[in-house]
Amino acid sequence: MSISSMLVPVGLDARDQKVLRYVSGLCVQSVRKVLVVTAVDATGMEAPVFAAEVDRAREKLELMVASTMSECSMEVEPRVVIGNRIECILSLVAEADVDVICCGTEGKSIVDALFAGSVSEKLFASGKVRTMTVRYELLGAAEDPQTLSRDFARRLVVPTDFSASATRAWLSAVERPAEAIDVVTALHIMAPSTSQAERDNASVMLEGLLEIAREMGVNAAAEIRIGDPAATVLDFLSESKATGVITGQHGRGRLQQVMLGGLSLRLLREAPCPVVVQP
Repeated sequence: MSISSMLVPVGLDARDQKVLRYVSGLCVQSVRKVLVVTAVDATGMEAPVFAAEVDRAREKLELMVASTMSECSMEVEPRVVIGNRIECILSLVAEADVDVICCGTEGKSIVDALFAGSVSEKLFASGKVRTMTVRYELLGAAEDPQTLSRDFARRLVVPTDFSASATRAWLSAVERPAEAIDVVTALHIMAPSTSQAERDNASVMLEGLLEIAREMGVNAAAEIRIGDPAATVLDFLSESKATGVITGQHGRGRLQQVMLGGLSLRLLREAPCPVVVQP
């Protein structure tokens, strides 16, 4: 469940330079290989124009990588692909056997997500691979985006409902280098009507997660809160000054995610820290 290889889709603008600066700090999270990808859509282009556009994209991508990632210890490969951006990225994920996709996100509104969407949310909705997202707003506010990635696991929160994807999210958290973690917190949200027996059972389940962390040599804590899942998790992230959050994904369809406001999608749009979504 640890991360060693990463794919980073970029659009060759100034915001994505900050994304690459962010990625360059992920070596402390065990990332060793990064594939930086930009896509050129040839639809409607004549061959000479298309060839020139590919050359321009490759030159700009290589310059961007060199100016932001030359000092990092990771193996970095810039690549230009031809075709639809989402389809190309998902094909590369399978071809290159990457562990996670990392990209910037706008934090779009519900209406935007339903009718237009964003690359990050479309990748998230595919449910095929782990995604790490960081809002451009957070990158812009940071004195150095690299500090966001270096500190990602310092105060890490993992919301859990004890489902399979939530358990995979917990394993993804505790299998990171122990020296990168100050504390990882398993957060379980319950409804006000929950019975005492259910609360006792949740405590037992949380203790099991803590035991896994102890075996990995990771400092961990558990918290039970009462309330609306998404709002309560967001409040806890702010209260605990979380530096990162890892959440499971339950494979809902895109329309359901938008209309029901799933926890993962709310975190992607509103969390005050970078977010990893674990299928």
